[in-house]
Amino acid sequence: MSTEEQDFVFPPRRTNGIFGRIGLGQAIAVLIGIALPWLGIRSGSPIVFAFASAAGACVVAVAFSRIGGRAITQWVRPVLGAVWSQVRGSHVYRGAVFGPSSLAHRMDLPGDLAGLRMLSAPSPDGHTRIGLVLDESSETVTAALMTEGTPIILEDTAEQASRLDEWEAVMESTTDEDGAVSRWQLLFRSMPDSTNLAQRYYLDRTTDREAPSAQALRELVSQAAPVGQRHEVFVAVAFDLARLSGEIKSTGGDDEAIGIVVVERLAELQRQIAEARIPVRGWLSPGHYAAVIHSQFDPDSLPLYDLQAGRDSELDPRAAGPSATERQWRAFVHDSAFSSTIWVHEMPRRPVSRNWLTPLLQHNDVRRAVTLVAEPLGVSRAERSINNQRLAAGGSIHAKARHGLVIDARTRRELDAAERLDDEIAEGAGYFRYSMLVTCTAPDMVSLRTAVTAVRRRLTRIRCASMVLYGEQDQGFYAAALPLARGLAPMWSLTGT
Repeated sequence: MSTEEQDFVFPPRRTNGIFGRIGLGQAIAVLIGIALPWLGIRSGSPIVFAFASAAGACVVAVAFSRIGGRAITQWVRPVLGAVWSQVRGSHVYRGAVFGPSSLAHRMDLPGDLAGLRMLSAPSPDGHTRIGLVLDESSETVTAALMTEGTPIILEDTAEQASRLDEWEAVMESTTDEDGAVSRWQLLFRSMPDSTNLAQRYYLDRTTDREAPSAQALRELVSQAAPVGQRHEVFVAVAFDLARLSGEIKSTGGDDEAIGIVVVERLAELQRQIAEARIPVRGWLSPGHYAAVIHSQFDPDSLPLYDLQAGRDSELDPRAAGPSATERQWRAFVHDSAFSSTIWVHEMPRRPVSRNWLTPLLQHNDVRRAVTLVAEPLGVSRAERSINNQRLAAGGSIHAKARHGLVIDARTRRELDAAERLDDEIAEGAGYFRYSMLVTCTAPDMVSLRTAVTAVRRRLTRIRCASMVLYGEQDQGFYAAALPLARGLAPMWSLTGT
C-alpha cells in the first residue's frame, strides 16, 4: 500500500520463458535459424548457403515479431484451431429445432459445452431447488448465486475498506482444500432495461402513490426507461468432484448424492457472503440458471422472460442453449447478436484506488459482461508457483549480470513482486490464478466494432492492457459471458494474492 487514495498494487505479468523472455516457440525458431545455415554449409554450395541463411534469418525475425499484442509463435494455436474447425465444419452449430437431437438432452449447448447437464438439488430450506451444472469431462459441478448491488461507491473510506476486508476473507476461504472449490467467477452483466425494472420496483414498493414525492418518482422512472441500464452480478462457484468423491460415495454416489454434498457447501458459502454484508437473492434454480444462459446466447429473449413472469421466470434446462452459433475469427455469432471477447492481459502497473474499475462498470453505452475467473491455489501449490517466479526472475537477472547485459526494470519488478507475494503467503493470504475478460455484445458487426473500441479505451483509461481474443471467440464467450466458472485455458492467467 502507498497512500490512502492509491493503495492497491497488482503484480506484473510474468514475462519469463524457458530462457529469459524467450518462449518455447521462439527457442524452436532460433534453433531452426541456426540449423538452416548449417545445412547450407553442409551442402557445399554458396548459393544454397546464402538462401538457407536468409531463410533462417527470416524465421528468427518473424518469431520475434508481434501482432495484436502477441508474438507470432503465440498465434499458432488459435490459427490452427480456426483452420481445423473450418475443415471439420464444427465452427457452425445448429441446435434447438435445427439440431438432429433437438431437446434430446438436458442441455443442448454448442462446442465443448455439449457435455454439460443440469442437476436439480433441494435447497436447505426445503421449499426451492438449486440448479447445478455438471461437467463430467472436467469432473466439476457449478452453481451460480445472484447478488444485489450496494452503494459502496457512495460510502466513506473506512466503510469501503471494511467491506473489502470482509470480501477478502470470503475469497481466501475458497483456498481451503476441504472446501473443494476449483474455480470461482464474478460475472457483472449490463444490458438495456427494456422492461424498466425501476418502474416495476416502484409499483411493488410504493404504498401511497398519490403523494407528491411518489408522483415525482413515477415520472422519473418512466422517463428513464429508454436510456435505463440493467445490471446483474453473479457469483459462480465450481467444485472439484474428485475432492468430494469420498463424501459423494458415502451418501449414495448418484446425482442426488452430488446435490446433497454440494448444497451443504453452498449454504456455508452463502452464509459467509451474507456476513460480508453482500445482499444476495439466492442460488439460481434450474429454470433461472437456464434462463440466464439462454438470454446470454439470445439477448432479445430477456424482455420476454421479464414480461411473462418477471423475477420468477422459469425455463426448461433443455432449452438453455442457442438455436445457432458460428465461430468467426473476430466475433462469435449467436442467435440474435454478435459478441467479441477482450482479454485484460495486464492489470494496472501503478497503485490504484478501491474504485479503479468504476469507469468500466459505469459505461452504459455498451451491452457487456465483465468477468473475473479465479482458481484458488493451496499453500503448497502457491509456494511452488512463487518459487518458480522467483527463480525465473532471479535467474534472468543473474544471467544478464554475468554477461554484462542491461537488467531491465520489469525483470526487477517481477523479482520484487515474487518476494512480496512470498511474504503475503507466509502471513496467511490466499493465492489465486485469475483472468479478467470483457465480452461486448451488439446486434451487428458495425455496432460490435464500435463497442469493442469503446471498451478498450475505457480499459486504457484505467491503465489496463487488453487484446481481442481473435480466433478464440467461442472459448472467450463461454468463459466471460456465461456463469459457468469455466477454466482459464486457452487464455493465460495472472497470479497473486
